[in-house]
Amino acid sequence: MADFSLFERSVRLEASPAEVYAFHEDPRNITKISPPSLKVERVECKVPACVGDEFLLRIRQFGLPLEWIGFWEEAVPNERLVDGAKKSPFRHWRHHHLFQADVADINGGIHGTIMTDRVEYALPFGVIGLLLDLTVMRVIFSLMFIARHRVTKKFFTKGKTSGV
Repeated sequence: MADFSLFERSVRLEASPAEVYAFHEDPRNITKISPPSLKVERVECKVPACVGDEFLLRIRQFGLPLEWIGFWEEAVPNERLVDGAKKSPFRHWRHHHLFQADVADINGGIHGTIMTDRVEYALPFGVIGLLLDLTVMRVIFSLMFIARHRVTKKFFTKGKTSGV
């Protein structure tokens, strides 16, 4: 049995993998896609993402102040970004941002990206953390990524016209 839980959610975006990758390799963009329950107060980072580089987030989640020190574990342009955490509310954190080219129409129609967020995580607090994971955490992740994907989809659709 793994020492962590797994959450995964995908969304189709009307943008190339290169565009979606570029957006996600800049941690400052978290301010554009965060749900109302997460207030971003400060972001410090370097762009572009390079393996080993750290980034700092000061946030408020449900009103609680949190400092997050993340780092890039993998950065494969246009394919995947993986961030880990040196300091976070989690005992274990690894977030895979996966970008797969998608062609909606084999006759040369709309090209896009299937973006998948895959989060490996473990809560602290032993049995209490496990109970929180099996109940509250899955709901929080579901709601958070539904909101993030909705806003990300809108971000990449904005300004594009639908063609027939």
